[in-house]
Amino acid sequence: MADAVRAVVSTRTWSEADWADFLAAELAAPVSVVYTRSRKVPVATRPLREPRGALEVRLHGHFAAAPEDVRGALASWVRSGRRAPRATARLDAFIAELLRAAPPVAARRALASRGSHHDLTRLAGELYAGELATEFGGDVERPVIGWGRRAMGRARRSLRLGSYDGDGRIVRIHPVLDQPAVPEWFVRYVVFHELLHAVFPVERGADDRWVHHGRAFRRRERAYPDHRRALAWERAHLAALIRSARTGAPLRPPREPLWEGPSNRPASHPTRGPGVLRALQQLLFPD
Repeated sequence: MADAVRAVVSTRTWSEADWADFLAAELAAPVSVVYTRSRKVPVATRPLREPRGALEVRLHGHFAAAPEDVRGALASWVRSGRRAPRATARLDAFIAELLRAAPPVAARRALASRGSHHDLTRLAGELYAGELATEFGGDVERPVIGWGRRAMGRARRSLRLGSYDGDGRIVRIHPVLDQPAVPEWFVRYVVFHELLHAVFPVERGADDRWVHHGRAFRRRERAYPDHRRALAWERAHLAALIRSARTGAPLRPPREPLWEGPSNRPASHPTRGPGVLRALQQLLFPD
């Protein structure tokens, strides 16, 4: 097996910046690349709001050792999807071989769930007893949940407030939310969203791309009482959250409530269509 793996890897190590430069040249568009440890979704793409036409590509860390033909196959797949069958087959073979050579590992560190202002274990427990009682009743394994690492100083145009690792069944919440200015009901919604990923795993779409938020996932999420309220709060505070995550400066408390009245229908904002809500969700929980 080791010889087979060596046969499909490159003698050169490609950094995230190397991949970004290569894909940007191949696709004639701005590209950012992020390495991940995801075995469920070793390759994922999503459009960025700015600059226009920009794309984020998330790759399993094993792509740092990809040979030239795999680099070309990835560019073709990003450009054409299933319409590039040879590229798709080459990527599948590369991913399958490397993942077989690197089985899943346990979490490298214990996650702290009690923060300075919000207790994730308590919020998850409320969800298990309430909104998610059906999904996590009986002997269903509950994910481990905790605060992720804080990494400041990076240029940011988006912010991933939560993530779910299906291999280890681990939910991580971005520590930028552990502030007094972030309402507990909003943190609770983020926890709800990530726990839903344990119920509705990612799946391949008709275009052969991975779908993180399928129809069943979105339908279940829309039933959450604070869904619209949370997306509206995120829309109003996203820039401040990104700035706080980048600099470490605390988020300023809002001067007045975003709205009053039923949580799922803000009185001071018109009801938005599903397309706008989906765009807001993409900003809050990028794939």
